[in-house]
Amino acid sequence: MNSISLQLKTELRLSQQLIQTMEFLSLSTEEVKERIKSEAEKNPALILKERSDSYSTFSDSYRINTDKRDSYSDSSPYIPSKGDGDKEEVNWVEKMVGSRESLSEHLIKQLSFFKADENVLNAARIIVTSLDKNGFTGPDPKRLLPIGLESCFDDAIRIVRSLEPAGVGAEDWRDSLMIQLEDLGCKDEELGQFRRLIFKNLENIRKGKLDAAARSIGVDREDVESMMELVKKLTPYPGLKYSSDYETYITPDISIKREDGVLKVKLNRDAIPLIEIDSSYSDMLSSLKGRKGERDKEAYKYLKEQIKSAENLISLVEGRSTTLMKVAFILLERQRDFFLSGPLYLKGLTMVEVAQEIGVHEATISRVASSKYIDTDFGIYPIRYLFSSGIESHDGTNTSKNAIKEMVRKIIEENDSGKALSDQKISDILSSRGVQCARRTVSKYRKELNIDSSFDRAR
Repeated sequence: MNSISLQLKTELRLSQQLIQTMEFLSLSTEEVKERIKSEAEKNPALILKERSDSYSTFSDSYRINTDKRDSYSDSSPYIPSKGDGDKEEVNWVEKMVGSRESLSEHLIKQLSFFKADENVLNAARIIVTSLDKNGFTGPDPKRLLPIGLESCFDDAIRIVRSLEPAGVGAEDWRDSLMIQLEDLGCKDEELGQFRRLIFKNLENIRKGKLDAAARSIGVDREDVESMMELVKKLTPYPGLKYSSDYETYITPDISIKREDGVLKVKLNRDAIPLIEIDSSYSDMLSSLKGRKGERDKEAYKYLKEQIKSAENLISLVEGRSTTLMKVAFILLERQRDFFLSGPLYLKGLTMVEVAQEIGVHEATISRVASSKYIDTDFGIYPIRYLFSSGIESHDGTNTSKNAIKEMVRKIIEENDSGKALSDQKISDILSSRGVQCARRTVSKYRKELNIDSSFDRAR
């Protein structure tokens, strides 16, 4: 006799609207413009109006006193923008944009051929649209996924790392090389040897210390040479082949600058076309409502779909702008000294902290920071630059690692002793300034700054 059983199952499915919202947040300004233009070509209900105002007339602004007190210069966080008479000239670090297929577009196309659980595929799409220009996730890639999809991470990242070009979805270039070696069929002991070569011995090889590298890896010198021949054929930055061959415009999304003694936050709305729904299509939809004719029904259905699609696009653009401004306000408050005095005063600040303050998931902040820039009195910076873990100084303040890198750069550039500064000497100088930074950490920062350890200011 057949038995019938009842089973309760909890399953999370993200709405298409939520997926679109997350993807839209990660787009750069140029990508948003291209998306809008593409939608307008397909949707007759959309009207695009280019904004003619200059950068200095952004509609949203935010002011605080530039002295060291905590009070704001106005009880309201929003201050009306200036008129045309107050326009100022703004010099952009702007470059040209190519029109070739992007890395995310290339990967999304491949995902469409995969048969897998829908939540896993959604997670894979989110990861793909969060990759940097090199094709990397950065450290702790699981943070890219919203709550509810984190359990899909292992399956999703496995799919992403199986896509072409080989090596995408890695945390960094070393991890990418390992993925490519696995793709070539390396396994077990051989893969372990390559790991020891790539993660621990490239510096030995760069200095010509092949015997030392061979001992560390556990192979012969000849084997090291053969392994390096293979490694040299790999691509450490697989995503770059899908970057534009042309220079790219850097259009800041946010400006935080000092004006008339106060810091003001402005959203660059002018970079994105103004979107409206054609009123004639709305009127036509109203006139067709309730009609019984077959052709009238089809026309009503078509118009309704186009208007809904247009409303959805407008909502995505407005949601992106709102979230950007929320993040900008917090950056202004938490990195106030940076905006007043420059990179040396950058404090430690994580995306988790900002996410908690706004009340969103860390993945949302990661997407906001992706491919977006902020204009300051000290230059244009990627928004990600303002996020980094900190190191506690003697006085208890939390100094950003990026700020410490700037300190290291400045110490080296200002060295006029005629001798190269050792990493330990730089560490001692930082300590005398109240910043504890170990010698090996200084060495790491020096490499990230592309300053050779034998740097000598006197040369």
